[in-house]
Amino acid sequence: MGLSLWHLFKASLLMINSVMILNRKRFLAKYGLDDLNHMQAYGGNSALKAQLVGLLHAVQYLKVPVIIANIFTIIFEILLGG
Repeated sequence: MGLSLWHLFKASLLMINSVMILNRKRFLAKYGLDDLNHMQAYGGNSALKAQLVGLLHAVQYLKVPVIIANIFTIIFEILLGG
């Protein structure tokens, strides 16, 4: 089982799926990653943490393309055994 573009696509799709299911109120609030504006207002946070929060919020806009990519991947795996 070698490294191919298909395996990289599936791995990235799994990572995006895992980030998308994080619940802001239950999970991210525990670590202070739920609100980007609140984070910037109080300062003292690292730029890396702000970038991470921005990424978590940006991924939420990818719902429809990720659903389409999931459907495509499932169909491909069923038909061709990918």
